[in-house]
Formats: sequence, structure tokens, C-alpha cells
Amino acid sequence: MDTASSPGRRAVLAGVGTLLGAGAGCLGADRTPAASETDWRMYGRDPGRTRYVSDADLPRDGVEIAWSRSVSASGWLPPVVANGTVYCQYANGLFVVDAETGDGDVANTYGGFGRGAGPMAFASTTVYRDGVLLVPYGNAVAGYAAEPDGWPETVSGIGEDRARWWIDGEGVSTAPPGGFGADAAQSGTPVVADGTVVSLHPQGTVSAVTPDDGGERWRYGLAAANPDDEYSLVPIDHVVDTATGTVVVKGRVLGGPVLVGLDLADGTLEWTVGEGRTPEWRVEAGDSMAARDGTVYTVGWTESDSSRAVRIRELDAASGGRGWTRPLERDAHVGFAVDETTVYHVGVIEADEGADPIGVAAIDRADGGVRWTETIDDAPGSILTEGGPPPTVAGDLLLVPSRAGLHALATADGERLWTFTETVGTSGGGETERAALTPAVVAGDRIVIGTTLMLYGLGDDGD
Repeated sequence: MDTASSPGRRAVLAGVGTLLGAGAGCLGADRTPAASETDWRMYGRDPGRTRYVSDADLPRDGVEIAWSRSVSASGWLPPVVANGTVYCQYANGLFVVDAETGDGDVANTYGGFGRGAGPMAFASTTVYRDGVLLVPYGNAVAGYAAEPDGWPETVSGIGEDRARWWIDGEGVSTAPPGGFGADAAQSGTPVVADGTVVSLHPQGTVSAVTPDDGGERWRYGLAAANPDDEYSLVPIDHVVDTATGTVVVKGRVLGGPVLVGLDLADGTLEWTVGEGRTPEWRVEAGDSMAARDGTVYTVGWTESDSSRAVRIRELDAASGGRGWTRPLERDAHVGFAVDETTVYHVGVIEADEGADPIGVAAIDRADGGVRWTETIDDAPGSILTEGGPPPTVAGDLLLVPSRAGLHALATADGERLWTFTETVGTSGGGETERAALTPAVVAGDRIVIGTTLMLYGLGDDGD
């Protein structure tokens, strides 16, 4: 079994320097702010990226606008919510607002802050009361002071004045490292699990650090898990299954997907599974993996008699052992969500004529059987990923972002319950629907979603 590297002298010294020199926040024994059921702290909501809110009680007969914040340019990153505060980056600034009312300020950004970045994440800390806002930039991740009232009107550069620490594939530092040459991928956003920030660096390293100061707990070079002697393993996604304490990394070797399981506690290699070549040498990257209750679900491609088909595969998180496989005839993959009993897949169906509609399928977690399917005569939302924003399971509703807004389906049978649609003026004097540009983030009785030139908080009758 391969063992991950331990923290070096550079990491330890840099972590101590960050702790002593930060100057903001107060010492405390417990992690603060404390996590709550209304939090949505990372892309995919939880370490397994299931996008599932079990106790949500959203209306089945439609939603109203509780609050809205307009912008002159979209460029939204997916919102995160912690301790009742929404952090949402757009093209020219960072919204830091109350999830219930939408009240709050915008920190106008000039320079590189939030630009070319992946989705943000939030972690509690034991040293600072306000936690840390995590922003991935290419091969680097920054940890910023998160205090909602502490954000200035203007953030210049890459926010060095608010940065507590930086990490990359090699270690931790108090100054920005290299690695800003390429945009961060959606799946490059950090996962926060059991008080540890787990990051996938595009140069082929997985790191686990403390959110207090970026101090390194372990680091693993994926080259050691590569089953191919000739071609490199290119990382594309990662999740954490908290039931087994396993970090699962998805990558590609030339044209074939490879999955790697690492121990969350110390980064040791647990298993490697190579799935073989796929049609067109294609490995689905965006929003193509989730983990829950000791099981991993991954999306790939398979052969079909009539058209292209996605393949959803079940694996055991502890061993990498394969379970059921479910093909679905889809022309494109958008994303999926997982609750206690069901995997919900959203993709695009190739139409004989006209626009390609959205195809939704509910798949039984027990045996991979299809419970129901539904076709939505609409296109996926934005260009956040290749296919568009992934769905959200909120109580008994499945929320599907689209070009026309947001659709709500019943999880029991796929019944279309409501569609939220607003319009915006065009340069030609007409109107068009505001497209959903982020996933639907559910926090308590609010749905927070970024759309064309507008950030919305949706709820029941605007209360």
C-alpha cells in the first residue's frame, strides 16, 4: 500500500506564520461557525456532492421572489451558504448577503480575485470565529477570512489582504504560489470533510490540509496509482464518502477512466479501478461522480444500438468493487443528485428534429432499475460545465435548472409541478427568459440561484 507524504518543514513554518500573523478573528476551542442543516458549504452541498437536502420543505405549487440582486454582467460561480450568509461571486464582485432577506453588500473586485476560479467552499475553523472561504485558482487554493461584515467595498488583486494561506500541489505558503495560468475546473473545488480540506490539483496531486492555516495533513501524487506505464493519469473529479472515510478521485488515462480510493485519514492508497477505453475516447468530467452511504456513482459512456448512451456505474467506496450498471440513451450528460433511495440523472436527449430536450431519469439505488423518466421541452441552463448546472434534490422535489429558468419535479413519479421563469430585455428591444446559470442552492426555505443578470432568493409567497 502506498503511503502519502507527510508535512514538510516549509508547510509547518508557513502554517505557524499564518496563525500568528493573521490578526483577525479570535481564539476558540470549537470549530466555528458551527455547521447547520441550512448550510450549503461546498459545490454539491456535501463531501459526496449528492446535492441532497433531506429536510427541505419547499412549495409544490410554485415559488415567489423573496429577494433579488441585479448585476450588469453575470459570470456567476455557484453560491455557498454558511451560517445564514450567501457568498456568491459574479463577473465583477462578491455578494455577501443574508440568505433569508438578500440584505448585504457587494465587494467589487478588481484584478484576479474570483476570476478564472472554480466554485468556492466554506470551512469552519478552531482558530478564527468566522471560518475560511476557500477559492480554487488553477493549481492553487486560497483560504480567505470569511467574516461577512469584514469584506471591504473593493477587493483588489487576488485579495492578498484577506488571504490567510495558500496551497498548491507542493505545499502551503503565506504568499500566492504559481499555478494561476489555467482556469480552475468545476470539480477542482475543495471538499471539506471531518475538519479537513481535500483538494484535487490539476498537476496530479491530492492534498489534505487544516482549514485553520493550510497546514498539510497529507499529500498524494496520483502517478503512484496510475495503472498505465505509458500514459499519465489526468485528474478530473473527486468526492469524499464519509461513511467509509474514502477520498475517491476520478481521472483519465488516455481514453479510459480510472478511479482511485484514498484513506481520508492519512492519504494511503486503498484501491485503483481502471474502467477501460470508452467510445470516442471520452471520459465524462463535469459533475460525473457522487458518493453516499459507502457507495460511489460515476458516469461514463457506453455503446448503444440507436444512439450514444451514458452509463451510470455503482462502486463500493471501501474496495472499488463494481455493482450494478445502468445505461441511458442520452446525447449529453448534465449532472445527477442522490437521496436515500434514488439516483436522479439529468441529460440531453437527441431529437430527430428541433432542439434537444432535457431527459430526467430516476434510478433505484438498490438494483439500478429505472423508476421513472421525464422529458422537459427545454435546454440545460448555462455553460458552467459542458452540460449545464446539475440538479438538486430538496425534500420531495427535484430542481432542474434550464435555459428557461428552474423546473420542479416530484421525486416520487417525475410529475412536473412548477417552473420559475422571469424575463430580461435584449439589446434588440425584445425579451428572453433568464437562464439558470448556477445550480439551485437550497438553504432552509430559500432557493438561491444565479440567472442571467440576476441573483434570486426564491420561497413561498415571498415570505
